[in-house]
Amino acid sequence: MDILEGNNLAANLFERYSTNSRNWKFVVSVSQLNGNFYDAIVSNPNEVWQLKIDSIYKPNPLIVGAKVDVDPVKFNDNTHMPFGYRKLDPNKIGKILSNISVNDEDSNALNSYITSIISSTEPEIPTPNNSYAYGPFLFTQKNPIKVDEYQKKISDKLANRLKDKLRLLYSGYG
Repeated sequence: MDILEGNNLAANLFERYSTNSRNWKFVVSVSQLNGNFYDAIVSNPNEVWQLKIDSIYKPNPLIVGAKVDVDPVKFNDNTHMPFGYRKLDPNKIGKILSNISVNDEDSNALNSYITSIISSTEPEIPTPNNSYAYGPFLFTQKNPIKVDEYQKKISDKLANRLKDKLRLLYSGYG
């Protein structure tokens, strides 16, 4: 099992997404387990990736992950919108943004537009020189790791790797 980190993990997942953008899920548990880190599952109909995230409260969290040998059907939940990139119309966004003032009703127009884009269009593979919204990320109280011994062992390995990374970055860390 190869554990990937940061940009390597992101590039690998993006490459896989780019071969097939259909039916991806990105589920993050807001309950901290194993060393106070957050668990996440990124899946599609063909594969499952298990992730550990140091924080869901900062813009650039430290993330480690590994592809796991688990049946993707175990995570196939069609009750939520699939994760992915959805193309935005810059002209529409420009008009909405130019009309936004301190009034909440104006900002509701932007929220409404983004919600309608995400719910009405299928995810696609992004191309240069276009604007995209990506998501949704499903945040849940339930831990997405279906705890069996295999996934628990991977969860522990990922937590240890994240701790090692934090020790390298911050000499005073645990």
